[in-house]
Amino acid sequence: MNTVVNAWNGWISLAARRRLSFYAWRDGLGLAGRLCLMFAATAGIALCSRITIPLPFTPVPLSLQTFGVAAVAVTMGRGWGAGSVAAYVVCIALGMPWTVSGTGGLSVFAGPTAGYLLGFVLEGAALSAFAADPARCRWLSMWGALFVCDVVFVLTPGTLWLWVWLDAAGQPATLMDAAAKGFFPFIAIDFVKSCLAALIVGWLGRR
Repeated sequence: MNTVVNAWNGWISLAARRRLSFYAWRDGLGLAGRLCLMFAATAGIALCSRITIPLPFTPVPLSLQTFGVAAVAVTMGRGWGAGSVAAYVVCIALGMPWTVSGTGGLSVFAGPTAGYLLGFVLEGAALSAFAADPARCRWLSMWGALFVCDVVFVLTPGTLWLWVWLDAAGQPATLMDAAAKGFFPFIAIDFVKSCLAALIVGWLGRR
C-alpha cells in the first residue's frame, strides 16, 4: 500500500514540476524550437479571433482576439511575444483570413477594425517587455498592466480609427459616438479577459 501511495505522490510531484516548467522549457528551446513555438502562438491568436459575438450596434464584434494577443505577449518572452503578435498582423496583411470577420489582405487595414490590429503590435511590444521581469509577474501587477495596455494601445487607437472610418464611410459621428461603438462596450469584458490572461501567467509556473 505504501508503495502505491509513494508512486502516486511521486507522479503528482512530477506533474507539478512539469506544469511549473513551462518558462524553463521555453527558454531552453533552440532557435528552431522558439520559431515553431512563435508560429504556434500566432495560430493560437488566429483561433481566438474566430470566436466572436456580433453586436448589432457596431461593426466591431466581441471576440477572444484581445485575450489571445495579451496571453501570447506575456508568456512568450521578451521579443518573442512582440514577434508573435506582429507575425499575426503580418499574416493577415499577406491574406490569411485571421481577422474577427474571417478576412485577410491589405484591404483589412482600411476596414473598421484596422486601428485595433495596429494597436495589437504596440500592446505586444509593451507587454512583452513588461513581463520579461519576473518581479512584475505577480497576479495583481500583471492584471493591471494587461488592462492598462489594452485600454491605451488597443481600445484607444481602435476607437480613433473607427471614428475616422465612420466619417469616410458616410456615417459622420462624434468621438463619443465612436467610443459608444468601439470603446465603452468592451471595457468590462476586456477587464475580465485581462484577469484570465494574468491567471494563465501564474498557472504556467514560476520564472
